[in-house]
Amino acid sequence: MLVDILIKNPDECVKALTKQMDLQSELKRQHQAAFIYRLKRFAASKVGLSSAFIAGVAVQSGKSETSLIRKYGWLLRLIG
Repeated sequence: MLVDILIKNPDECVKALTKQMDLQSELKRQHQAAFIYRLKRFAASKVGLSSAFIAGVAVQSGKSETSLIRKYGWLLRLIG
C-alpha cells in the first residue's frame, strides 16, 4: 500500500503529463509546418509574386524624384 501511494500513483501522473506534453508539442510542430507550407505556397503563387512585384515597384518609385512611376505611384499602391 505504501508503495502504491509513494511510487505508482505519482509515476502514473508523470506519465500522463508527459503524454499530454508530447501531444501538445506534436500539435505545435504540425501547426508550424502547415503555416510554413501555406506561406511558401502563397509566395510562389501568382498573387504572391505579383503583389511582391508591385510592392517593389512602389518602393522604388518612392526613391526617385522625377519618374513616370512616381507620378502614378498612388495607382500602384491602390492596386497592391
